Formats: sequence, C-alpha cells, structure tokens
Amino acid sequence: MGKSYTGIIVLLILLFHIGATLYAGYTMFSDYTGWTLYHFYPIMLVLFTAAWTGIYKKVRWCAFAYFMLVFQELMIKLFFGKYLFGEVFGDILFPIDLIFAFCILFLYKLHFGDRSTKS
Repeated sequence: MGKSYTGIIVLLILLFHIGATLYAGYTMFSDYTGWTLYHFYPIMLVLFTAAWTGIYKKVRWCAFAYFMLVFQELMIKLFFGKYLFGEVFGDILFPIDLIFAFCILFLYKLHFGDRSTKS
C-alpha cells in the first residue's frame, strides 16, 4: 500500500469524524430544551475529530492523543458502563474508533514517514 492510499484512507476517516460530529451536534441541539449530560457527546466528538484532523495533517502527537481518547473511552465503558456517565462517555464512537486506532497503527510509518537520522 503506497503513500497515496494512506492519505485517502486517513481523509475518509476524517470525513467520517466530521460527519458524525455535525450530525451529533445537530441532533443534540436542534431541539434544545436544557443542558443534560448527553450534550457532552458532541463535544467529545469534537475532540476525536480534532485529534484525527491532526493525524491528517501529519502531527504525530495527535495520533497519541487519539489513542488516549480511545483508551479513556474504553476505561469509562469498562468501569462505568452501567451508569449514565458510562453511556455518554463510554460509547462515543465505540467500536469504530478501535478500528480507526488500529488503522493508524498499521499505517503509522507510511503516513507519518520515517524519522531516521540517515541522510
């Protein structure tokens, strides 16, 4: 798989994140009657989208930020899954975000390039 394919894959995943964020924001705030814990869902999606935007722009620390967001989501799902807090913060993009995290793990070197000190 070449560099051009990795760019397309990362762009498609970014477009998915943008679409999911816009849809969640629209559905949460279109019939806004008052602030609830569920209104944090689109905000968390914005964090995932921002991290993936950094991945698209080849900012390495954004990949690690995305991994940490996925890890945080899994831990909340594991420990607080039965509570409202676990429903909101544990099911943000689960399980598709795990697939995206594995994609960037497999494509990391192709997407970000080699960091060797050789000339």
